[in-house]
Amino acid sequence: MVDLCEICQTAEFKYKCPKCFKKTCSLPCIKEHKSQDNCSGKSHDPTKYVDRGTLKGADDEKHENNFLVQRDYQFLTKLRRSLEVEMKDGRLNNKRVLQSYGNNSNAKRPRYDQECQRIIRRGVNCILLPKGMQRSQMNKSKWDKPLDLFVWSMEWILYPRKQASSTQEEPFSHISHRIKETDTLVEGMGKIIYDKCCEFYHLIKEDEPAPETKPERTQCLVKGGLKFYTKWFPYNTIRITDSKQLVELDPCQKSIAELFKNRTVIEFPTIYVVANESELPEGYSIVDEQAMQEAQKSSDSDSDSDSDSDSSDSDESESDSDAEPQEESSKAQASTSGSAVARQESDDESDGYDPGVTLDFLAG
Repeated sequence: MVDLCEICQTAEFKYKCPKCFKKTCSLPCIKEHKSQDNCSGKSHDPTKYVDRGTLKGADDEKHENNFLVQRDYQFLTKLRRSLEVEMKDGRLNNKRVLQSYGNNSNAKRPRYDQECQRIIRRGVNCILLPKGMQRSQMNKSKWDKPLDLFVWSMEWILYPRKQASSTQEEPFSHISHRIKETDTLVEGMGKIIYDKCCEFYHLIKEDEPAPETKPERTQCLVKGGLKFYTKWFPYNTIRITDSKQLVELDPCQKSIAELFKNRTVIEFPTIYVVANESELPEGYSIVDEQAMQEAQKSSDSDSDSDSDSDSSDSDESESDSDAEPQEESSKAQASTSGSAVARQESDDESDGYDPGVTLDFLAG
């Protein structure tokens, strides 16, 4: 059976009034319905009371559907959904709130200069930043059970060639995840890093076909002769410091696990890629890691020897004090001995008699 429009009674209905649910088929019928029934066409007031008779009369013929009950259910569902969205948005907005320091609302937050937690991961000394910092949140290094090995997050910073013109390209920075510890540096470089290397360093000539597979891209990077560096930190450091000293890495012969063993990184390794050493930015210097380690060991041994000498000096001073006791004044010794003798005599003369107790009751 086809439901007809309740206004014209000729065409099949297409719409229902949000307020009274009267069926209409077109815009003229909707306008006529609003004028005849004095209906606003707006949704119902959820706080308005609906009696039992009206609620039962809204059932269909099979008593399986009631539009009033559905209307109230949809209203409650929508209300719950809006509350959930507002609560979620509130949490996200509160995380982005930055407190102003002092009277100046534009003042920068104080620099974090405290001791950080240190953890050894696969022989690498990793300094962990406080939770909430961007680098800590971007660290996805973990042990991969299906691969049965450790996978690293690594930051790649590519410096373009220096140009004679004033327009110099900006360095390119990218963080890659799930890099196997058994791969070399060139094997761990993804396609994004490879494409940027080709753009910066012109690894492929115009007449050569572009490599399509990963081994071909790796071989192209090896032929390019790029230089790879990472920052050098003292192994036992536990503070966040910005080092300008770089050590060169072997990108082809050693794996990532071998390269960073007994090295210090902040959260995860950072790799600097340049065409040659002269392309590094100003302020950075290349150091010999072995010489730096030996210098650090010698400084540690010197500090230990200084502490041992200080302790030996203190022991000698103690022994000297035992051998040659400090002279004291004879008058002071005599006075102290005299007071001690007087105190002893007074103690001997006292027989425990308390002058506060009288014996007058024995007289007579």
